[in-house]
Amino acid sequence: MELKIEKPTDMLSRMSMILWGDSGCGKTTLAATAPGRKLFIALDPDGDMSIRNMPDWERVNLTSEKSVDIVKEGMKPDPYTLYNSLAAFDTVIVDSLTKFSEHALRYAVTIAPKSSIESPGLNGYGMRNIYVGAFVSNMIRITGMLNKHIIFITHEKDADRNNDGGVIGVSMMLGGQLPNITSKDISEVWNMRDQGGKRYIAIRPERLRAPMKSRMFDMTGKTAFEWNYNANKLDGATLEGWWQCFVAAGHAKMQLPK
Repeated sequence: MELKIEKPTDMLSRMSMILWGDSGCGKTTLAATAPGRKLFIALDPDGDMSIRNMPDWERVNLTSEKSVDIVKEGMKPDPYTLYNSLAAFDTVIVDSLTKFSEHALRYAVTIAPKSSIESPGLNGYGMRNIYVGAFVSNMIRITGMLNKHIIFITHEKDADRNNDGGVIGVSMMLGGQLPNITSKDISEVWNMRDQGGKRYIAIRPERLRAPMKSRMFDMTGKTAFEWNYNANKLDGATLEGWWQCFVAAGHAKMQLPK
């Protein structure tokens, strides 16, 4: 192996992101504002209904494929043979990682000893985690090689509660330690919520929700900001705009939008 010393200005720059939150909070719409032409890896049935009017995206439709095929192809070094298909695209969006995790569990219980979909056990859940981890790693690697942005959309699970029914935490709907495992190699992990018709993006833990983090925005101040965007008029703040400002500033962390 030959080592190559690079200056920061020589390095390729791309965005890797997890967007997670409740259904209908705007995750897919926000992802559709990412830089350039977008390729959606569509796993959620009708998941793209909210962005049909938005420009510059196409999809690979996996919604009707069998779990075994989705998982086996996703675990290959070149998932779904994407490497030769991404030249015309700038951003890849997996919608959703939650659905891939569900397929991974369905496949895992057919292989794991003493495991069933009703009672996956440690073997079933363990194999699911391996499949999801491999898929995320492969997608990060392939898009990184081609300098493409990568976004994983993930749903929010029901709150974890103590014996008295009090909420002790809320995380991604992935299962077990997968929220932390999948987040470790991602630069942006944002939580979204719709509150009274207003959409908010949180870039660090708040409201008992975690994980969140950001290398794009300053995390020393507020935890969240309101996102104003009209999808019908295609008007408002976008991921592409934030990314362009971040790059133009020499990758210095930005203040949260007001």
